[in-house]
Amino acid sequence: MKKVVFNIITFLCIAACSSNKEQDNLITIHLDPTSRQTVNWEQLFDTASMQVIPLETIDQSLLAWVDKVIITDTVYSFSSNNSIYTFNQNGNFLFKIAHQGRGPGEYLVLDDFYIDEDNHYYILDNNSFKIIEYSSKGEFINEINTGLFGLAFTKVSNDLWAIYIGSSKSPDSHCRLNYFSKQEKKIIHEFIEISDNELNWRHFKDNNNFIHRDAKNLFFTYSLNDTIYQLTEKELIPCYRFECGKYQIPQKVLKESYNDVSDFIEMIKNHDYVTRITPVHLTDKEVMFGFQYQDDYLHSLYQRHTTTIINHYQNFLGIPHFSISTQEAIFPSGYQNDYFYYLIDPAFIPDKFKNTFSHMHKLPKLEDNSNPMLLKIKLLYCNICLGDVFHISP
Repeated sequence: MKKVVFNIITFLCIAACSSNKEQDNLITIHLDPTSRQTVNWEQLFDTASMQVIPLETIDQSLLAWVDKVIITDTVYSFSSNNSIYTFNQNGNFLFKIAHQGRGPGEYLVLDDFYIDEDNHYYILDNNSFKIIEYSSKGEFINEINTGLFGLAFTKVSNDLWAIYIGSSKSPDSHCRLNYFSKQEKKIIHEFIEISDNELNWRHFKDNNNFIHRDAKNLFFTYSLNDTIYQLTEKELIPCYRFECGKYQIPQKVLKESYNDVSDFIEMIKNHDYVTRITPVHLTDKEVMFGFQYQDDYLHSLYQRHTTTIINHYQNFLGIPHFSISTQEAIFPSGYQNDYFYYLIDPAFIPDKFKNTFSHMHKLPKLEDNSNPMLLKIKLLYCNICLGDVFHISP
């Protein structure tokens, strides 16, 4: 049985290195993790817009542990098994990028990947300190040595790469976020200084550091950070801030020194802090995100100045009588052109609902050893009313 898991971990704090510009219209999202609701999934999403795309299952296309999903106007691409698998919009397998090695066009570890507007693929390999470019068919084009131990990256412009290095200082940078110029072959901007007390313990893998709202709006967040920033070619602008009241991790706790990351995690287990805030989509009107509180992973929607915290779904994925907690439920893995995308392993759907789901979407029999399916669906624009259900606003 294959298992599809999204390693998207974002804890939450804030620091500054270069000139971070404050924004007058900073949006504060208030979180009370004890205020939760049971929500009918069909009242949250527009089920009339729902489509399911099975991903072709052949020997060359088998997905296992999925680290990241990128959805474009023409393809669906997944990083899995240190490779990139690409399918067309009908779910047909197109090609695989798997060039492990130490030579030109090869990588040791696929730490992150990116697809640009020309459908060129870029792989970040922090072991080799380089970014490798491939064509829209996966053919090697070029590579850039950045000198940075990058964990995540994205394009800011045709010349600039934004590279997130976590809390690992390098000879070239002591800041978390760096703008590397391809033309000048050096770092030209740095943001969010790494303090010495963080070096031993503040190492978290975030696969959702960069959020693209559209071609002109790029956002950034990182582990143990309570702020989402907008990126421009020269500035880092705070746009959203999560306010958790007594459940917020105090700054003095983050300024302590710990032996390693496990030491820190053991410490926060003894407190009721909100952690792992993971934004998946944002606009100027709404933010969809998840977060950890105690032993629960909760789904949340900020919309029209209201934050709704969900701990349980009814009719999940539009399947009648499929009731599930958010701790067990899957979370959207991407957003593109008004659609949220869920990556669904057939094994995730209980046996008693498999036939219903197949019949709803005119699918062949679901086999647990098949590739996952993509479910795409639009969000309803709604406000929360008193009680436990969503109501559609005019």
